[in-house]
Amino acid sequence: MSRRRNGGRSQQGRPGGSTEKRNPTLKKALRGKRQASRYPGISVRPDSATNLTSTGTQTYTLPKSGRNSVDEVLVEMVGGGGGGGKRGKATTASAGGGGGGAKVTFTLTDVAPGTVLTFNIGAAGAAGTHASNTGSRATAGGDTTLTYGGITYTAGGGNGGAGGQDTAGGAPDSAGGAGSQSGGTNATYATTAGNNGVARATSGTGVGATSVASTGTYGAGGNGGSVNNGTNAGAAGTAGFVRIS
Repeated sequence: MSRRRNGGRSQQGRPGGSTEKRNPTLKKALRGKRQASRYPGISVRPDSATNLTSTGTQTYTLPKSGRNSVDEVLVEMVGGGGGGGKRGKATTASAGGGGGGAKVTFTLTDVAPGTVLTFNIGAAGAAGTHASNTGSRATAGGDTTLTYGGITYTAGGGNGGAGGQDTAGGAPDSAGGAGSQSGGTNATYATTAGNNGVARATSGTGVGATSVASTGTYGAGGNGGSVNNGTNAGAAGTAGFVRIS
């Protein structure tokens, strides 16, 4: 049977008053700690990374309240990969692979929480559509860009690979070159050139450039059409992306 509390005595089955309840100063201090944990100030970085992978205009809003508020972000941008060329009619008619998109990374500091960053993410380059290196070449990947604080940061898209030959005896077809990068001048800004596509060897395959992204295969070049594997069409590249952490 339970007893009613009488002063500091406890009810049956319950301990006496806690230290916190008996000590008003400690109680106030603990309450302050709980409130600080629930409503902290601005932190330096987001708790987790956000990847933006859809092409075209994409936005990211810096959190502005609660435990996720930030005033500094690390941004990685990669341009789109170039498409691979289409093989030609000659027996040595393999096409060149597409070039890879470049990468830029930089830190934005003292950014007001709630600020909206607007990116343009480069699309993948299309594969070549003509069976001649003098015809329709594969297209380049799109640039990935951000304009902030009067500076435009650019991770260039890779170039498209050349098409295969329609007649034997011509020079080997060229691969797509890597995308360029620009925009930063401060110590937080770093660049990585995209990889070049592989120019086709005689009856060989023009392999597309590999990605330089920190995750996934974003910004890779497409393979060229090949006599070896019987593939006429080249392959499209892969789109660029943005990573915010």
